[in-house]
Amino acid sequence: MNRKISLKKFVLWWLGAFILFLLIVFNTIMYNMVKKSFYERVKEDLCLVTKKVKNTLILRDDKIITIPPKIDYPINPVMIKVFNKKHHLVAKSIEFMNIKLYEFLQKESKFFIMNNERYGHIAIYLSKIETPIEGIILIATPIARIDAKLEDVLIKMLILSPILLLLLLLGANWMVDTILNPVRKVTLTANKISVGDLENSIPLPTKYDEIYELVKSFNKMVERLKDGVLTIERFNSDISHELKTPLTVLKGELEIALRKDRNIDYYKHTLNVSLNEVNYLIDLVEEMLFFAKMEIERDKIEEIFVDELLLQVMSKLSKQAKQQNVFLHLKRLDSINLYTNSVLLKAVFINIINNAIKYTPQNKNIYISLIKKDKKVLFIVKDEGIGISQDEINKITERFYRSEKSRNRAVKGFGLGLSIVERALRILNGNIAFNSKEGLGTEVIIELESIKI
Repeated sequence: MNRKISLKKFVLWWLGAFILFLLIVFNTIMYNMVKKSFYERVKEDLCLVTKKVKNTLILRDDKIITIPPKIDYPINPVMIKVFNKKHHLVAKSIEFMNIKLYEFLQKESKFFIMNNERYGHIAIYLSKIETPIEGIILIATPIARIDAKLEDVLIKMLILSPILLLLLLLGANWMVDTILNPVRKVTLTANKISVGDLENSIPLPTKYDEIYELVKSFNKMVERLKDGVLTIERFNSDISHELKTPLTVLKGELEIALRKDRNIDYYKHTLNVSLNEVNYLIDLVEEMLFFAKMEIERDKIEEIFVDELLLQVMSKLSKQAKQQNVFLHLKRLDSINLYTNSVLLKAVFINIINNAIKYTPQNKNIYISLIKKDKKVLFIVKDEGIGISQDEINKITERFYRSEKSRNRAVKGFGLGLSIVERALRILNGNIAFNSKEGLGTEVIIELESIKI
């Protein structure tokens, strides 16, 4: 069994390690910069001492070089040695450190830091001279006070770094808590959700950020689950109700046929009735299953040519229209390509045109238009059918609703067509409107958005 790992602890551990690494790098760089700055200051002081010594050297008897004993140096104590061009010592101040010139002659730098047994770190500066003789001046001074300052800086860094690390971790802990609180709410709400309880949702945060998007997406997911469960419940309820009548008819016909011997014509009649009921059941189940799986099609978006899709649907339904002696007219057809779901849009076209064919008397007309208007698509179907009363026009999209004029098997259907259209348009972000008068026909206007010009 996998051990649960706290995301908060995981983030804080890694953040703490990263901050500690940054502090070590920062302190190392800062310490070296301070150290370099202190040493540069010592170098500048020794350079100034060298200039003063050059200006005060005295040549005696063309051989002996004298260094005046009283010169105001910016750094003390200092040891001064003067060497001629053959690197022989010709003059010196009080010698309190044993420093050999040959140790530095092969090096490119003029400034050195070395360790002395007695004085610790010492700074050494070399400079060439040309007067009063040609040679080299060596200046040296202990830098114990510099080392003391550097040690003090290092101690302060070692004291302040853990405090800074602790403060940063406390701040990070608060930030992680602030970030994770909405996530915890999502978790708690998710744990409460079940098939029987889909009413829970999470209040949206005040800030519009990634957490806001997470909570919003979670609430949308719950709504989709709720819709799915309601769809299943309605499907179970509706299909049990709608299947009852044809199954009862089928059972009755078969039971009567089996009560006693019948002639061949009666059996043929029974089989025809049974076949009709079976076909009715097949069509009903197919429409019910399509209605139930529509939600699955929600995210299947592609670019389609709407005008071509409409022509395909009209070609498919033209045979049915001829059988009923109804005439289909394509009044207007604009060239339109649209990012949408082709299955759902095709279902809209089929059901609207199919309804118009069903409820239009013989020798009457149906006019179909596909219009591109601004950033919208208008699909209009106008028939010369029986029309819809004003009392029924608000009910016709309800599932299994059939008007009084169509409640017979002569007009085939289950009352699902317009329900499928309404649900498909809800997914496609479309709208449907009806203009109808009894006996004069019906005009259906469907509006779709997100057109690609």
